[in-house]
Amino acid sequence: MSKGSFLLFPVLCVVWLAALCFDFLQQPRLNHSWYIYKLILLTNLAFVLNVVYSTLVVIGYKSKTIKEVVDFMHFTAMFPVAVILCGMFWGFYVYDSDLVMPAWVAEIVPSWLNHINHTYLIVFILLDSYYHKRDAPSNSTSWMISVVYVTFYFIIVLGVKYYNRMWVYPVLQSFSIDLFVISYILSVVIFFILLKAACKLNRQFHKSILPSEKTE
Repeated sequence: MSKGSFLLFPVLCVVWLAALCFDFLQQPRLNHSWYIYKLILLTNLAFVLNVVYSTLVVIGYKSKTIKEVVDFMHFTAMFPVAVILCGMFWGFYVYDSDLVMPAWVAEIVPSWLNHINHTYLIVFILLDSYYHKRDAPSNSTSWMISVVYVTFYFIIVLGVKYYNRMWVYPVLQSFSIDLFVISYILSVVIFFILLKAACKLNRQFHKSILPSEKTE
């Protein structure tokens, strides 16, 4: 653990916590009064996960067990989801901003909060990988996690459709069953690729560190 990371990551954690407090206390909740219903959207789910993760990163400086949990979360959740959210949001935004940020949403969500959710998260996870040498999962575990996570989120999407008679993402209205199945398979493969990319990037950042110099 470097002095720079010890000073930097508590500050980054406070940014996440402050943003979540603002979202919880000040932002409207459409259709439901409970905050938990906002987590059906991947953006909001990742938002809360990043708050938890950034807190664990700081706590993990003093606990080997928590550091092991953080290492696992980094590769199997935080990095892949950050890349997916950042890439898809800004890709669609450049193509047609109304697909991801229609005017009525832009009036509700402050621009700084939008950047927290779709820009800051990728900066944060890259800094995390740069400053912390992490222990990567095996290939078999990576495949299993990719299938479990993608299946879990697809179940959420289908559950919302069944109980609320609406798609979480309007684009799904045009999906046939075949296309939905193909998108599921592609999602698993892409998630696995991003997971392994996280492993490779972390090794690349820390390839010059000798075993005796690695941080516990």
